[in-house]
Amino acid sequence: MSPISRDEVLHLARLTRLVLTDTELASFSSQLDVILAHVSQIQAVDVTGVEPTDNPLKYVNITRPDETVPCLTQQQALAEAPEAIYGRFVVPQILGDNK
Repeated sequence: MSPISRDEVLHLARLTRLVLTDTELASFSSQLDVILAHVSQIQAVDVTGVEPTDNPLKYVNITRPDETVPCLTQQQALAEAPEAIYGRFVVPQILGDNK
């Protein structure tokens, strides 16, 4: 496999809207060469007869069933709140105007 050129890295940078320095272009070029060499080694492995998997565990949708359980009433939930208005917790505003 031929080494990744500076122009190819620059093209990738433009596609991803990255602004790279000359030092970064050179660094990424050599890093991409190493990554692609590893990918090439992986592609060379004979996987004939190996079933593809995305997860080695065969469990599917292991969840508990939905069950209705007792919960707090609105009054109980708000009972210990420092402040409540119209049945809701009052919290400090962190976004927007103070209007």
